[in-house]
Amino acid sequence: MAKKILILSGSPRKEGNTKTVVNWVSEGAKDLGALVEIIDVAGLDFQSFGCRACMGCQSSDKFECIVEDEVSKILVDIPSYDILIFATPLYFFGPTAQLKAFTDRMYSLFKYNEQTKSFDHNLEHITLGLVSTGGGSDFSSLNQLFNIFAKFMGNNYESLLIPFIHSSEKLKNSESIRQKAIIFGQKLLSA
Repeated sequence: MAKKILILSGSPRKEGNTKTVVNWVSEGAKDLGALVEIIDVAGLDFQSFGCRACMGCQSSDKFECIVEDEVSKILVDIPSYDILIFATPLYFFGPTAQLKAFTDRMYSLFKYNEQTKSFDHNLEHITLGLVSTGGGSDFSSLNQLFNIFAKFMGNNYESLLIPFIHSSEKLKNSESIRQKAIIFGQKLLSA
């Protein structure tokens, strides 16, 4: 059975550098038979930008956000994927605000268990990935953020970090970066 991959692309630029790399990662995964869905998080209709801490998700027995918008419809489907990739340009040592707003809403996929003093969820089977591009080279805080997220969930984690990208045209013509991204997409299928 083909693995399902969800890529949450958080770049505010529809055809930016991150999107170019995401398309190559997708190409690599599809070459090995994966089913890939790419969602432009920056283009979603958020009823509330980020989590509004209403705690409705915690008072329900379902693992879903009670805020009704495009985000909640995506969140409820996340457990059906095998691989979840967060894609973002590096913005001031972290993800874009658009991706952060989405990940904050992922709180609804966790339930605090008073007996075990831990969080229950149904995401342990998912491999997490990060794809990021940046004009500089210090991805450490961004990479650490998503690595911590993966450890909290008990998931495997892989990252593809592409530094020193100052020219979209140069990136699009870089066969070495393209190959690196394709290989990353394929590697995730065996992680």
